[in-house]
Amino acid sequence: MKWVSAPQEDGKQVVALTPDLAIGAKKAPPRLRKPSSYNDAVAPTIGLEEHKAALRQVFGETLSDEFVDVMLTKLVSVLRPGRHEVLDEATLNTAIALIASVQPRSELEAVIALQIAATAFAGLKFLHLSQRHRDGVCVEVWGGFATRLLRLELELTETLDKHRRGHEQTVRVEHVHIHAGDQGMLKIVNSSKETDGGVEEEK
Repeated sequence: MKWVSAPQEDGKQVVALTPDLAIGAKKAPPRLRKPSSYNDAVAPTIGLEEHKAALRQVFGETLSDEFVDVMLTKLVSVLRPGRHEVLDEATLNTAIALIASVQPRSELEAVIALQIAATAFAGLKFLHLSQRHRDGVCVEVWGGFATRLLRLELELTETLDKHRRGHEQTVRVEHVHIHAGDQGMLKIVNSSKETDGGVEEEK
């Protein structure tokens, strides 16, 4: 991430941190101001340390400013993959807000959250391209890319959820009455197999 000097624009800070106000129990995510939509530079402000602390919280409660800088660099690069691409301030801050909403609790979770944001925005972009000319080729090609990316976004979300659950197993106990002369069946449900549709049964 490239940091530049902090000029003032109409009395406003070029990079600003959203006030730490809670809406109910939810805090507003940090925001960035970009001097230009055509480059990756962001500018520090008087509240730079407070700003970096908020970003460390967003990116997995990390203690590393270098990790935050690299993650921001990767985020900008996937949102603006080409030199002629435009990344506006609103889109960047929306992506940061999306990552913040995941509430990563480690650097690994922060990486997954960034991948979720990257695939979400790329999928929406290809979905838009598929409707630009409304012909079969565009819908098939760009729409196919969009479908795969949005499906990957869901898979990444499920991966993060499984990572957070760890190796938990679900045990379901049901009360069953068995009358004399009837036969009973004991069903053992393993959460890892349940997702694949597999169930172990013992009589």
